[in-house]
Amino acid sequence: MADLLQRLRERKLVQWAVAYVAFAFASIQGLDVIAQQFGWPEDLRRGITLALIVGFFVVLVLAWYHGERGAQKVTGTELLILALLLAIGGGLLWRYTHSAQSSSVAASTAPPATVPEKSVAVLPFVNMSGDTKEDYFSDGITEEILNALAQTPDLQVAARTSAFAFKGKNEDLRKIGAALGVAHVLEGSVQKSGDEVRITAQLIDTRSGYHLWSQKYDRKLNSIFAVEDEISKAIADKLQVQLASGSGQSLVTQKAIDPRAHDFYLRGLTLLAARSVSEAVGAFQQAVAIDPDYAQAWAALAEAQVLQPAYSPVPMDIANTHALASAQRALALNPDTALAYVAQGIVYSNQMHWADADRVLRRALALAPGDAEVLNQYAQFLEGVGQLEPALVELDRSLQRDPLSGTSGAIRVQLRLFLHRIDADAAATQISTIVRAHPDSVFVHRVAMLLYLNLHRYPEAETQIRMAATLNGADPALNVALIRGIADPAQRARAIQILETSQATDGLPRQGIVRAMFFMLLGDRDRALAELDNAANRDSTIPQLLWFPAFDPVRNDPRFKAALKKMGLPYTPDSAAKP
Repeated sequence: MADLLQRLRERKLVQWAVAYVAFAFASIQGLDVIAQQFGWPEDLRRGITLALIVGFFVVLVLAWYHGERGAQKVTGTELLILALLLAIGGGLLWRYTHSAQSSSVAASTAPPATVPEKSVAVLPFVNMSGDTKEDYFSDGITEEILNALAQTPDLQVAARTSAFAFKGKNEDLRKIGAALGVAHVLEGSVQKSGDEVRITAQLIDTRSGYHLWSQKYDRKLNSIFAVEDEISKAIADKLQVQLASGSGQSLVTQKAIDPRAHDFYLRGLTLLAARSVSEAVGAFQQAVAIDPDYAQAWAALAEAQVLQPAYSPVPMDIANTHALASAQRALALNPDTALAYVAQGIVYSNQMHWADADRVLRRALALAPGDAEVLNQYAQFLEGVGQLEPALVELDRSLQRDPLSGTSGAIRVQLRLFLHRIDADAAATQISTIVRAHPDSVFVHRVAMLLYLNLHRYPEAETQIRMAATLNGADPALNVALIRGIADPAQRARAIQILETSQATDGLPRQGIVRAMFFMLLGDRDRALAELDNAANRDSTIPQLLWFPAFDPVRNDPRFKAALKKMGLPYTPDSAAKP
């Protein structure tokens, strides 16, 4: 034993081992950060860790070999072989990293396409008032110009979600153009003082960096719509885009709107974008109270009202009633208000009036063919009625205009999983990437929770529902108990009892399809089918859940088919009326 220890000391095996362990530990820590950044799959991470473990024994063998020769150094030939192996391994790692990064981006975007010449992103106009509380005003002006340009059929306009991702960031315009898939950006600033406003705007080619157009406007607040229209028309003219009804068409309504009502409307837009839905409802209600003839404010109010059940305790039937009334008021004032049709479409989907929802959403598409939100809502409608392939097509169209949307990205992963176009590991990796990119999205966390449940990754599912509940001010206790019951057979009976006696699932909309899905995951098929039968007689906000793999074991059960038939599903849109 003394001789062995002496030989180990001579060959410095302990020093080699300690040095290699320190190197491997540091490498694993660094690679973990890189792996999260690029969304590497678990198999690659395990492979690297395994390689480092194997490397430990290789290092010990080399140390013993060189110690036996009496020289603690590597020969030139060995060094050359080592360098070649590192070069080949590095090249393969870079290739995989590039591939993994592309896959990560694909989690939230449609397949890449050539950047169209007639495309533009309207970046958030800078608030020059000196008060961050006035950001809503410059953001609202930006969104109104963006929405005006989106009405132009031949112009691809990046959606608000993606364009506003660059707010406050001094990014290279070429990178912005590449990320958003646009050839041009419109940027500017807004300075409001009393009843006066100064707006500057400039159009820039993202490929060359050249300024194509710029202008400054000093106006009164009561003429703000005329300025927005002038800017929109100037952009359309510079990009040589033909307006829908000829060059004389106004892209922004020219009806006189009370500046106070417009101010509340702009506040509501910012609140709605942040999914502070109840606050947005209040802002829009104040806008229409000041100016009852403000059609766009009524339409925005309708959209906010129909979203309330998903973000607050407002009962769905009440929300639907209020949203329909607001949408009808908007359309009575202006029958071409696309957002009002979107709100109607969501209500009709909630009420399982599929043909009516299909009709009004197609009308919205006809009015705003380039609007990412309209495309997204139609995709969600198609997913809800079981038309998964067409839903993916419409969602990809939405993502071309809103490539950084967490909502659309999460739905896309979900759809691809339903269609068996992505395996479980890839789905988990992609949804994890989207969650990291959108940590403040309640919707993204909820979709992630549902996906992790179906992938049997219960700790991750519990983490996601806790994050969603925290963001939404809800108590996740019930959902956590259900998830633990699904994961642990010993807790299953308690979870079923909780679900039977509870009238709600905290952190999720309160209706039968959600409860039926949890009964399926808990292994109680009879209760699940009974819940579906009951759900067929009530409103439903998440028909998309019917196509989750959780229901696969009962798809051929006559009771499941009967419940779907009562719901009018699957519904097939009229192919002749294709949008």
